[in-house]
Amino acid sequence: MKVPETLTSALFDSLLQEPPWLSFLSELEQYLDGQHATMVLRRPRPGDPGVLISTQSNTAALVLLQNSIFRESPFLDLPLDDIAILSEMLSRQELTQRHTNFFTYLQDYGATDDLIGINLEDPETGMVFRLRCARARGQAHFSAGDRAKLAALIPWLRTAIALYARLAKRDYQLSISDATVDQLAIGSLVLGDGGEVLIANPVADRVLQHADGLLIDAGCLRCSSSESTVMLRAALNRLTRDASAQRTESLQILRPAGQHWSVLMQRIAPQPGIEESASMTTLLLFRDAAGTQIITEELLMELFALTRAEAILTKRLVEGESLAEISDSLGRSRHTTRAQLAAIFSKTGTNRQPQLVSHVLRAAQQMWGE
Repeated sequence: MKVPETLTSALFDSLLQEPPWLSFLSELEQYLDGQHATMVLRRPRPGDPGVLISTQSNTAALVLLQNSIFRESPFLDLPLDDIAILSEMLSRQELTQRHTNFFTYLQDYGATDDLIGINLEDPETGMVFRLRCARARGQAHFSAGDRAKLAALIPWLRTAIALYARLAKRDYQLSISDATVDQLAIGSLVLGDGGEVLIANPVADRVLQHADGLLIDAGCLRCSSSESTVMLRAALNRLTRDASAQRTESLQILRPAGQHWSVLMQRIAPQPGIEESASMTTLLLFRDAAGTQIITEELLMELFALTRAEAILTKRLVEGESLAEISDSLGRSRHTTRAQLAAIFSKTGTNRQPQLVSHVLRAAQQMWGE
């Protein structure tokens, strides 16, 4: 069965629109002769309204759906990839008796008489996309022909949800970066309910790869030190039990070489872009407790717009090496090194090596609020 080009075009165009999916859902209603087409990007849970995109214009209906009714729907957890039709699953009498509140909701908002839907999962992010479309009282129920029409759309949908899931995850990562813009080069992780690592920034990735005090074991975050692991899990449990999004935890994580990571943790609201199973998330930030260890080439490039070569030179000066030692070890002429140093002075607003070192250390300390 051929899918209309207008529908596939709307499908991919809608991914970059605000809100996303809406123009596709409008086209889907015409394709299936339905109404109230909805894409659930994150299902509602107690205390979490989820994320729903719908052509339903009644705000009260959507709020009620998110706050309570969605959880009572027989369409809540359809088997992945199976197209379901409500009238085939349950008779009107069975729907009335087993899902009374849901049936009443359908009648009160839109006089809905039937639903068709499918749940699709993006394997990379774990996001589950729930697509739904309704038919009003007086219309024929959805049929095998309608199921075939929706089935023909599935290959296009799989590509679209994969693209959207990656965009959503990228946006989630950028939102975490924006939240810590004053703490550049600090490791950041987003953890799920059980401590599973959902998102990590490049600083955290390097630490995890080298198991430098923090590592991933069976998908979950733990520490190199068993004592630190106990403290980390206790802090996570306290954050999980406390409903306040403002609650924070701080602790010290022992590193293999004897230094410590200073860790800050806070509950944050779940977002599209992470796997479906995560009902609550925790933001974990960490940096070297001694302060100077957080000075990396990437940090210097971000703070002062240095080139990679200039950042290498600055970092080694901060670590106590002389210009002569740096020139010899890098195989550069003294003239080249001095020229780079002049450029660094200009970019950092300094004019002497001690002043440069002091300026860099002070900037690094201020990032953690010291």
